[in-house]
Amino acid sequence: MGKGFLAAHGLLGKDLGDLIQDSCSRKGLNVQLNAIVNDSSATLLSKAYLDQTTRFALIVGTGLNAAVHLPVDIFSPPKFGVRPDAWHEEAKHVIVNTELSMFGGGILPDTKWDVQLRAVHPMPEFQPMEYFVSGGYLGEIVRLVLVDGIQTAGLFGGVVPPSLRERYSLDTETISHIES
Repeated sequence: MGKGFLAAHGLLGKDLGDLIQDSCSRKGLNVQLNAIVNDSSATLLSKAYLDQTTRFALIVGTGLNAAVHLPVDIFSPPKFGVRPDAWHEEAKHVIVNTELSMFGGGILPDTKWDVQLRAVHPMPEFQPMEYFVSGGYLGEIVRLVLVDGIQTAGLFGGVVPPSLRERYSLDTETISHIES
């Protein structure tokens, strides 16, 4: 999984819906799980509920993703898995989760700080676009730039503050407050 989470450990090959349903049942929660929707698709759906002209949603937060509302007929039927014939006859549009964060590898230019960030990441090639634009990494990129500036250009008297010596000690929220 991205962002340093190891949530997939022990879950590969298992049905996420069944795992959630079983967990709720063990806790005595009366829950019927009908769908699992990721953040970009849920954002598109919630906006489209209010404005039917909505065609895409973009998530730029801890991670990065986009969902797009597209005509069904641009896809081959097997792309939709096993569905009743009635679904194929009635469906006009579908929401596509683009997994936008997977793009960018080998396309955008790397800085030396991008290389440093990925060199210590457990999955340095997974979701490359996130390393460039998401809140999960921007604070760390700025920290790396600051440490480099302190060590090479003598910023802050050439002394790296203890608070900047630890990886991910400068978060994107703090950078956002400074910028604003």
